[in-house]
Amino acid sequence: MESESFYGVTLSEKEPIAQFDVPEIPEEYIVHSHKLIIKQISLGPEAKTGEFNVVQAETNVHDDGEKKTVKIPIAVLKVGETRSLRPNVEFPNGSVTFKLVQGTGPVYVCGKAEMNLGEYDDGQMYEEYSDEDDDSDELDDESSPQTNGKSIKKK
Repeated sequence: MESESFYGVTLSEKEPIAQFDVPEIPEEYIVHSHKLIIKQISLGPEAKTGEFNVVQAETNVHDDGEKKTVKIPIAVLKVGETRSLRPNVEFPNGSVTFKLVQGTGPVYVCGKAEMNLGEYDDGQMYEEYSDEDDDSDELDDESSPQTNGKSIKKK
């Protein structure tokens, strides 16, 4: 089962930090994959002229079996130069913290959260399918492959 939802936050001088966490999932489901995709980062109309607004993303990555925290700017916006970006950056399988590290904003960060859920883990699914007898790969002499939804008849 796949699920998508809108994600949006406003970063400002008063609230410079926003946290995205993986939502709680019922116990009967296994999360096969989860990611946050940031589609657009924009300056609000009341942003100050001449001021740089820098948005930083902080997330955990696994490098050589070690968990490391990565902090990297994902947007530098300025009134009169760059008011909006479409970064299309993905954060797979984990939480992300967005922080307005420079400027007073407001800066709008929006995208979507995607989740792929199942009732079994991949190992259980593989075992179930491998135990079944599957004769679908074998073709009879009389049957023929289909092309564009139409049978090709042998003469």
